[in-house]
Amino acid sequence: MASRYNVEFQFRNKRFQDASSGLKAFSTALKKDWDGSAKILSDELTSFLTSVAEALASRHGTPWPGGTTAQTLSRRSGKLAGSILRSVDVGGNTFETIEGTIGADFPGVVHEFGATIKPKTAKYLAIPLPAALDSKGVPLKKGPRDWAHTFVSKSKAGNLIIFQRRGTQVIPLYVLKSSVTIPPRLGMQKTLDAGLPYFVDRSMDAIVRAVQQAA
Repeated sequence: MASRYNVEFQFRNKRFQDASSGLKAFSTALKKDWDGSAKILSDELTSFLTSVAEALASRHGTPWPGGTTAQTLSRRSGKLAGSILRSVDVGGNTFETIEGTIGADFPGVVHEFGATIKPKTAKYLAIPLPAALDSKGVPLKKGPRDWAHTFVSKSKAGNLIIFQRRGTQVIPLYVLKSSVTIPPRLGMQKTLDAGLPYFVDRSMDAIVRAVQQAA
């Protein structure tokens, strides 16, 4: 999953849908070669995307299970947050070629847009319950077949549960569901949208200051 943005630029009361065209008009008026100053834009874009990645990692960084709300995810293994932080990449060395990307490894796309998940081959999905998870909320085993002494029974609420016998105890390990709906909680798009105007302002301010210093 990666998000890509085209940045608009306004100069002399004219809005350019392509920022590079606007910057060229800006540079022509100042008689400057702005390809040589593209590093400013590249640095600002890197800073912006990194700040978005860090904000997402922080927002979804509360340890399981306390971080799970209607808008946030709990931190479990940390792999999702790590993939977002590692995904930031900015390339190109002119205004025409500079582009940046930010994304997330699977299941990031599921948490960003939401999804209804259904079993592909089996009849049910096996959703691990607390006894099948470690202290971070990570499954202790790959699936129900990796547990010994298990059986399926219906709970008082009518749910199918995989239990395990441990001596005289009966421990619920998984609940069986025909489908599971996961709401969108990651918020990468919203975070990018909220920060984009500030990125544009910071970039243009940095470029203007560079012009003034070079003049």
